[in-house]
Amino acid sequence: MFKKILTLALAAIMAMTCLVACSGGSSNENVEGAHVFMFKSTGNAFGTLMYEGFEKTVKEAGGTPVFRSPAETTVSAQVEMLDTLITQKVASITISTNGDVGYEEVFKRAQEAGIKIVSADSLASPDYRVTHVDQCSPEAIGSALIQAATLIALGIDYPEDGNLEAAVQTALADYSGDEIKFGVLSASIDTPVQNNWIAKMEDELKKDIYQGKVNPALDKKYGNDEPTESTTQANSFVAENSVDVIISPTTIGMAAAGQVLKTANTDIKLTGLGLPSEMQGFMPLSPSDNAFDFVCPYMMLWDVIELGSVAAAASLAAQKGEYDGKIGSSFQFNGKTYTTVAADDGGTRVIALDPYVFYKGNMAEWKDKL
Repeated sequence: MFKKILTLALAAIMAMTCLVACSGGSSNENVEGAHVFMFKSTGNAFGTLMYEGFEKTVKEAGGTPVFRSPAETTVSAQVEMLDTLITQKVASITISTNGDVGYEEVFKRAQEAGIKIVSADSLASPDYRVTHVDQCSPEAIGSALIQAATLIALGIDYPEDGNLEAAVQTALADYSGDEIKFGVLSASIDTPVQNNWIAKMEDELKKDIYQGKVNPALDKKYGNDEPTESTTQANSFVAENSVDVIISPTTIGMAAAGQVLKTANTDIKLTGLGLPSEMQGFMPLSPSDNAFDFVCPYMMLWDVIELGSVAAAASLAAQKGEYDGKIGSSFQFNGKTYTTVAADDGGTRVIALDPYVFYKGNMAEWKDKL
């Protein structure tokens, strides 16, 4: 399923400009009864690909999908759009929020109007959402990012068996060099999803294997998911020269840091969550390449289109009254059962996918697909 869905992504990327320009639609367009997907802002490849899956799933179910995202990556910009959508009587809203707070009043209005709210990628308030659709478990992402960064800091290729944890344990068992230090180039300081992943990174660093070998304190900088600010923050890491690897849990941060590190010709390496199409200039593309000749030896992500599809399926099931998002409840999609579990914020979540690592052994396959 992972490969089958992702083969559609090249067409999505080629159509990105039109999709961003056209999907927003007019505020006067009749969207009553429609299922809305709202990302953090327009012009973001991650959000565009999520909508590809969302749109396909809603259409196959006989519904009307609509894309609504603001030009600015702010809470207020999303709230303004949400207000309009409530007035227009949409059926459901699937949202990736721009912050932890500031949505309470508008979400309450949506709830009172019978509009189902599902969050994906970035958490909406547990008091008002049906559930949250996680790309992968935050624990899996946080651990994998630290494990990858540790191996990269030690100059070790991605293990062919895919077992990052075992490779780290072997590598650190006899390590007696200088303490390894990581930096994090994240989105905004109050973005829920990235903050959750960072917390899980910090939990991973508390494990005994890292003690005295990897610094438990992450040097955090925030690029507000904007290319210019992300570039500024990446340059700060280079100027300070105090970290071995930058971990960026955001595709915009990854692309900005990749360009900065490549231009600076620094020893600092990069890993995180990135799109192969955006990172191909900073990564090895052939199995014969020396991965460490490139600023980003390997990175990870997940099936972005499938994430949008699963989020749409959750919204559709909730709107039909077939799914309430409570712990233990479930919905079906493409022959798979998605069962709801507890989320760290007191709400619930569904785990949609598993992490997937892009490295020199598969980048040639994925660079034109995702």
